[in-house]
Amino acid sequence: MKILVAIDDSAFAGKVLETAVTMAVDKAAELTIISVASLLDDIDDMPPGMNDKLRAVAEKTVAAAKEAAAAKGVHAQTRVEQSESPASSIVTYAKEISADRIVIGHKGKSRLERLLVGSVAQGVVAHAPCSVFVVK
Repeated sequence: MKILVAIDDSAFAGKVLETAVTMAVDKAAELTIISVASLLDDIDDMPPGMNDKLRAVAEKTVAAAKEAAAAKGVHAQTRVEQSESPASSIVTYAKEISADRIVIGHKGKSRLERLLVGSVAQGVVAHAPCSVFVVK
């Protein structure tokens, strides 16, 4: 079994990772950790180097997550992508690795926030090629 866990740099990501690591141990599954940094090319007046900074945060996030998984005895692969659509990137990568399950968090955005910016979890659930476990 292959599990893909999608995380960001939020405090809640620890709970999402913990859930995925537990599943990986229970199922003797392969674990891959992905973080998708936002790509902000369309924003006017964006400070120079912001996309690089966002990618660096994602790199640190997956490195820390890999260490946390290793501490629980799980060897994880990692992947960092940069995209205007994190949900699409997660779904595409899940297809590439033939993931059997995606684990993702849902932070409980307000109705207005979901309307304006959408929900990554919602997009993944709608388009995933496999089962999705949403951590709340």
